[in-house]
Amino acid sequence: MLSKAKIEQELNNLDITPPKIIFYNETDSTNTKAKEYAKENPNSNSPVVFIANSQTKGRGRRGRSFVSKKGAGIYISILTYPKEQGADVTAQTARAAVILSRAIEALCDCDIKIKWVNDLYLQGKKIAGILTEGEINENGKIAYQIVGMGINVYKSAISDEIATIATSLECELKCAPDRSKLAARIIKEFLTEDKDYYTEYKSRSFIIGKNVTVLKLSESYDAKVIDINNDFSLKIETPRGEENLFTGEVSLEV
Repeated sequence: MLSKAKIEQELNNLDITPPKIIFYNETDSTNTKAKEYAKENPNSNSPVVFIANSQTKGRGRRGRSFVSKKGAGIYISILTYPKEQGADVTAQTARAAVILSRAIEALCDCDIKIKWVNDLYLQGKKIAGILTEGEINENGKIAYQIVGMGINVYKSAISDEIATIATSLECELKCAPDRSKLAARIIKEFLTEDKDYYTEYKSRSFIIGKNVTVLKLSESYDAKVIDINNDFSLKIETPRGEENLFTGEVSLEV
């Protein structure tokens, strides 16, 4: 069972002092709750973890919903007040993808892959998603940053409507890790300083060399992925020539 007390105990077992954790049996969205907290506590500088057993209005990128069934997954948002003002959303999302991959593999015998920029895959299907948000203050600096993560743990997380494209740890591994232990691992990895995650992110990518469709707010077009740059932008080849993709998303051509 997922609980604040168990997560804190697991963090103690990992020799990590638990940060402030706000736990909900059910909430609208942990990212929304983190955003509300940040606005109410603008002078804070310590990380705060928001975690829920279920969400009624879980959100993904591009305004999509993220299905967050009760007791089926881990829905966690980590609020920070970055001291480094150069950290951008793409890089922080990439770091979270590596963190999630490491945490899952620490408890499960599996090989997690990453689809640029924010989706984790297992056996060719989506296993987790990331939504990074933040706010710039009047001085042009990052006031706060929120990294929201949703991981499908149990079979019940996957409905028939998404079974062809999404999966869970239980579906693929025939067993599932204790959610409190996995949540603690995620928090531990997140709070551990590691600025050298580019190489690992790139090695986990499965889209380099693939033909994709680029999806942006106002357009979509076909391209081939050439590489992932060290700023985590995507180097692509289009009919217009080579370009670097900083925002948007890609879908693999079937």
